[in-house]
Amino acid sequence: MPRLKRLDGRTLFVALAVFYAVFFLGRWGWMSWQRPVSIFALKSEYLHDEFVDIRLRARDAALADAWRSSPPAVIVTREGRPVATVAGLRELRLSPDGPGRWSGRWPCPWNAAAGEYRLELSSSAVAGERLWARAFHIGRRRPQALPQGLAALSLECDLPFASLKVSAPDGKVKDWRGLLDWVEYVGADAFWVLGGRSPGEKSGEVWLSYNLPIIPEMAKECRRRGIKFGVYVQCFLTMSGQSRLPGYEYALEVQDGRTVPTRSISLREDQRVRDVADLLKRFRDIPEVDYLGVDYIRNALGGVELVDEFYRDMAGVVSAPAEFVHLSREERMVYFARKKAMRKDMAFIDAWQWWRAHRVSGIIRRLKDEVGGSKPLWAFVLTWDKGWHHGQDAVMFNDAGVDAEALMLYEADAEQYSALLSDWHRYVARGDAQLIVGDVVDWPLHQRSPDGPKEFYRRTVRAIDGIYSDGPARGLFVHDLGRALWGRLGPWSTRAWLDEARAAIRHLKALSPPARGERPISAGTAGAR
Repeated sequence: MPRLKRLDGRTLFVALAVFYAVFFLGRWGWMSWQRPVSIFALKSEYLHDEFVDIRLRARDAALADAWRSSPPAVIVTREGRPVATVAGLRELRLSPDGPGRWSGRWPCPWNAAAGEYRLELSSSAVAGERLWARAFHIGRRRPQALPQGLAALSLECDLPFASLKVSAPDGKVKDWRGLLDWVEYVGADAFWVLGGRSPGEKSGEVWLSYNLPIIPEMAKECRRRGIKFGVYVQCFLTMSGQSRLPGYEYALEVQDGRTVPTRSISLREDQRVRDVADLLKRFRDIPEVDYLGVDYIRNALGGVELVDEFYRDMAGVVSAPAEFVHLSREERMVYFARKKAMRKDMAFIDAWQWWRAHRVSGIIRRLKDEVGGSKPLWAFVLTWDKGWHHGQDAVMFNDAGVDAEALMLYEADAEQYSALLSDWHRYVARGDAQLIVGDVVDWPLHQRSPDGPKEFYRRTVRAIDGIYSDGPARGLFVHDLGRALWGRLGPWSTRAWLDEARAAIRHLKALSPPARGERPISAGTAGAR
């Protein structure tokens, strides 16, 4: 008898849930049907890397007839005020989508505030009881939480790990295990190693293979020493020059009025995404691997082969020239390259930068779906103009599935460095994305500063303290141990550079916990992917 009662209770609960679902769906349908014009987004919530898909339905024959010659425009508002989106767009002109139907795609603004947004028609012909409009929300994905003050030392090296000779901090020459002595010396929590580099050693080989058998051994030794271990993979920029991997479409750029292939694989290449995902899954399945990573994902060179997809997706934001229909694909790509290079139409540039970040976010989503979320995913992110210059955006990447964003704050002189930090400080807060700041051990990339390693320390500490508008960075990374051992050190030793790295890590660790009142990473969030 007790079993029967429990079953009846569950049945009643399900019945009530179905009843309320049918009631509210029916009420929504009835309200939208009762009014001659309805406007709504297809989803109740969107993230920053997405288009908001807007639909308009009209049962008013006079309005439908008028809108055939002059399609309706939509305004998105927040707290009663119109919201401008990418390229300064304030009104989205909808396109016919069948009898009495119109549609449009509104790109989510750069780092838009989380919360409710409303839809309005720009025309006053439809208002009040004649119009039914449903609001939507912009949310934020909650990433996997990082340890407070995470410090990582990276290794970007294509030398065979099995035959490495490493001068350890104690002066002894060791095998690859000497690398971990340096990780311990600087006080880093994690060691991030490049495990996937393209192309391989043999002709047609996608990945450099000779270090793959050592990765599990390295992971186990890190676990034994209490060091977190991460492995990352190159994505679309490869190391190949004229020798390109078969089976891939490469990005195109324009030289002397004609398109030529680059050494960067095109963002359109699905096989590359599958290959990267397969390698990440191989690393994921090593029990002692704690983090998975991807090198920066962007159309590192060229990208003009994306012209048609760009104009198709951004049709409501920027328009292709009327003469495009009469041009060959080659002519369209040449035109596109020139327009980008001239940088006179800044609305077009803004749209291109947002669309590239959207396209890359789609790749991140695919990788995260393939690999799963059992281990945090970090990505290296380029930093000029908040990453936008490279078609990257930390907020969009967070929402797409990146848990930690390693900002590559290098290849800048002192003035440029200050500008970089200022841009980021104004743009992003701690609740928007988990940022790990990084500098590179390289004297020429510090403009051969007479202070050498001291300048490395100063820049790192400035980034820790100032990257966010409301508190210190979530962590730091030092790039990279290979450069520190065998790179361009100037008149200083490996130890001199890594002493400054150790001092920067101590500065990070000494910072107090986040201040009271700080917006948490989960505020206004969508669920973690």
